[in-house]
Amino acid sequence: MSEKGDTELDLSGAKNDLWLVKVPKYLAEKWINTREGCPVGKLRLSKGAQGKTEVTYTMEESIQHVGPAGKSIPTQYSFRMQGIVSQSLAVFSTSVGGPKAGEKRSLEGGIVQKIDCRPKINNNYMQLKRAQRIEACKPVRTTIQIKSPVNTVYKPVSITREEREDTKRKKVEGKKIRMSREELEAKLYEAFEKHQYYSFKDLQSITNQPSAFLSEVLKTICVYGKHAEHPHMWELREEYRHHSGTED
Repeated sequence: MSEKGDTELDLSGAKNDLWLVKVPKYLAEKWINTREGCPVGKLRLSKGAQGKTEVTYTMEESIQHVGPAGKSIPTQYSFRMQGIVSQSLAVFSTSVGGPKAGEKRSLEGGIVQKIDCRPKINNNYMQLKRAQRIEACKPVRTTIQIKSPVNTVYKPVSITREEREDTKRKKVEGKKIRMSREELEAKLYEAFEKHQYYSFKDLQSITNQPSAFLSEVLKTICVYGKHAEHPHMWELREEYRHHSGTED
């Protein structure tokens, strides 16, 4: 739990039995956008043929029934009870939108039913689903043919800002000047006096030599990936070592 806000939890609602209802997105948006205090519909509980409780929901007439793509949304829904099996669910609330100083936390109750709210299949519902599928299939971007020049401040460039910066960096650093073989070997010996293992990238950074030339010299005085504990690493051959067998 966050350190902000009240550290106490109000348990006055612990005995409340609550339903966790999954509703279609368009219906949830209707509920959210309804004015505070305005009813969103009515529930009707009845006994079915086998004695099971059947729950139906009817949308309030005052709520506009126009949904996505301008199609009417269903007004009649049935609740499919799923029950709670091997789960312990609860609802918590805070007095403000997030964990802030002075907020009050409360336990609103425990979930006793998980419910799937399904619209009754009718002509309005089928038209709504069709409109949703058509809307989902529309491409996000489209190509159009223009018949006149585009009047905009954008102008094509031959080189991007990133490429320009990369070119500038290379000029500052300069090209890698190839040293003599003896100089490179001496620089490698000096490096391996500090550590026993190096990756090729590290050795390239230390010596600042062309990859092909560095690789050629390494194959002469070093071995690659000999030990399982240091895969993909270079170490000096036994006859060239001037330090102990363990890494500093």
